[in-house]
This record gives sequence, structure tokens and C-alpha cells, in this order.
Amino acid sequence: MGHIEEYKKAAAFWNYPEVPYGQALREMIRPDDVVADIGCGIGVVSQFMAQLCKRVLAIDKNEEALQSLRKDLQEKSVDNVKPIHARWPDVMAEDWDVAVAIYHYHFGYTGLEIETLLRKTRRCGLIISQGVKERESFHQKLGQELGLQDRHSGCVSSCYVRGRLEQAGFHVTCEEIIHNFGQPVDSKIEAVAFLRNQLRLDESYEAKLKEIALDYVENIGGQMVLPIKRFNCLLRFIVPGE
Repeated sequence: MGHIEEYKKAAAFWNYPEVPYGQALREMIRPDDVVADIGCGIGVVSQFMAQLCKRVLAIDKNEEALQSLRKDLQEKSVDNVKPIHARWPDVMAEDWDVAVAIYHYHFGYTGLEIETLLRKTRRCGLIISQGVKERESFHQKLGQELGLQDRHSGCVSSCYVRGRLEQAGFHVTCEEIIHNFGQPVDSKIEAVAFLRNQLRLDESYEAKLKEIALDYVENIGGQMVLPIKRFNCLLRFIVPGE
């Protein structure tokens, strides 16, 4: 199973992004809005927001991800999502009412990025990034068991981006969002493949992972799941003058 299929499987299992961001998105998005999903990936959030607004501009630099999105849009007969192949902030597209950026790291780091956001966003936006606490998951314990170097990555962009937005005149609020997004798997083979991919392990770890993979699996509602809990920052911003 490829990473795109893994992500879709996890999103369906956890009812993502309805959980945990559905309420925040509905509070922000109006039926006549144009919404920019900046760093949309395979477009799971874009397709969710398409139900709430007039049009979604699904922007990403990864053509493979956009191809997956185009296929989904065609299969589901969704006609109000426009995939745009571009690298933020170099985006040739119409202006938007609401900007959404979920796990788009370095989204508001430079003056050009902030200026583009200010110029093209008519009303408000939402940014999601890793919070001050690292995710809780199998990664830490499994890494220790395999003798891997600690790959801890702390926060992060959200505090810095908030400061840059406030300097530019945006009104910004922040809250912590905690949610589960573990990976459902249907077999030990799937579990081993996911663990290898997540920890970027070569084939030399295959035999060991086959021995211990199921030790890291939880049963959630009858489904095998490799657990991951995320601690994220949700930044809401309002354009100056709104």
C-alpha cells in the first residue's frame, strides 16, 4: 500500500477532517466563499470544504498528489475544486475569501509569503501546525527498541508564524487541538510496511519488524491500528480591517 492509500485509509477511519477541524472550518467558511487550500496534498480537506463553499482552490507543489485529487474529483463528480500546481507563495490564481493551510510548514516565514497572504485573502484563514508537544505514538518506543537515534522535532512554526501575522496587522488567536490519527492496518504485513516507511528503515530491519510489529498494534473498534496522537496548534487569523 502506498503512502497516498495509507493516508486515505486513516482519514476515513478517523472521520478526518470532520474530526477535529470540522467545526472550526464551518465557523469560518460561508456558502459563497472562494477558499484556498494551500498545501492541499491529496485534497482530503479540499473535498471536505467543497461541501461548505462556492469553490476551492487546491494548491500544491506535488503533482503526484494533485493527480490523486483529480482522480477523486472525477470519480465523485465534484466540480467546485480546482487543483493548481504551484509552489507557495508563487501562485497565479484568483483571490480568495478564506485561506487554509494544514501542515504546510514554513507557510508564513518570509515577507513575501505574508505579503501574498495579505494581498490575496479577503477575510480570514486557518493554519494548523505541530504544537509545542511532540506527537505520542509508536515512533519513540519502537525507535528505542531498534536502537535508532532520537528524531525528536519540537515546535515549531506556529509561534513564529503567529508573530509574523500579527506584525502584518492580522488579528490572530491560537488554540491547542489534540486528536488521534493512528494508521489502520489489516495485517502484520501492512503494519511492517508502515513502520518501515515511518521510521525510514531499510530492508535490514524487516525480520526484526516482523517479530515485533504486532506489539505496537492496538485494537480500536475491531480494527488494528498503529496509534498516533497529535498535539497541534490551530491559528485563526482575520485580515486587517475586517
